[in-house]
Parts: sequence; structure tokens; C-alpha cells
Amino acid sequence: MDAVQNLREPFKKRILLSNTTCNLSKYLPMNYDASFQVKDAADWTLILTYTTYAPKPLLIVSEDIVLPQGLWQKLERTTTFINITSTSIINLRPYDAIFFAPIEELSVPYAEYVYKALQSIYKATYSQKEHKEVLQELRIAGAGIAWCKEGQGSSMCWYDPVLHQGERLSDKQLSDLFGWLADQFKA
Repeated sequence: MDAVQNLREPFKKRILLSNTTCNLSKYLPMNYDASFQVKDAADWTLILTYTTYAPKPLLIVSEDIVLPQGLWQKLERTTTFINITSTSIINLRPYDAIFFAPIEELSVPYAEYVYKALQSIYKATYSQKEHKEVLQELRIAGAGIAWCKEGQGSSMCWYDPVLHQGERLSDKQLSDLFGWLADQFKA
């Protein structure tokens, strides 16, 4: 029985990293066991200490935070790290999978960023013509591009974004949220 894993709850701990004081995720609303507001290097030290001693496997969700390059070497293979960001990422190599947001307009700078990113991590011969054809089909379908490592190579596929998926907020999370809101109105 020890080898059987509960697929509904594969993570022993779920951790949220954010730049806000509120312990609610705007992208993945679920119950988190720990929440960190990341402001400086001391916060990263605390996070790495926590993740080192926390029961594994871990799920870490990072929202709109610039990740230090040294972070990747310190994470164990039993950690699933989801980095959700609205800014361009310069170094894409540490990632095992990247889900690019669906592109509605082919002429926006983000479409060019996705093209250059895929050219650097997917294949150098990925052409602008091929990219526009793929984006046009995905735009019509309302889907996004996903890239993932496969052994020594990589592959590109599509994904269907789900607008509102996740767990409902717990009573404690709602209490924290309303307490924080009450404090904001008092100030």
C-alpha cells in the first residue's frame, strides 16, 4: 500500500510565492500550506530552507516574481515548480515545460517573443511562416502553445486553457481576505 499514490492529492505540501501580502493566488486558487511574500534575497533563503525540510513531493506556485538563477540547482526533482508571469523570461533553459498564453492578435510584440523563444528552445529552423500558420489555427481554436522537454529533444503542442478551474477558497482564506480588506478600509 505504501507504493500507491493518491492521484487527487499528489503533493504533500503546496506553497505559494507572491509579491503581495495576501495568501490568495489570482491564477491558481487552491489551499496552500505555506505562503511567502518575496521581497529580497533573505526571503529566498527562508523559502529554500522551508522547501528543504518540507515533506515531499512539493508544489510551488510563483506569481509575477523574478526568479534568481541559482534557484534551479537547489530544487529537488520531487518539486514541481509552476512559474506564472506576465513578463518575458530571459533564460528559458531551466524549465521542463512552458505554456504560452493564447495569442489573440498576431501583430502584438508577445507573438514575436513567443516565436523567438520557440526558435531558441524548440528548433532553430522554426520559421516565421510556420509560426504564423500555427498561431492562426490556435487563435481560431482559442488554444495556446505549449513546449516541453522530451529526453534530449523537445516538442511543441497545443493546450486548451480553462478559465476557472481550481478549488474553492477555504474558510480561513476567506477570513484572511476579509480581514485584510477590513484593514485596508480602516487605513
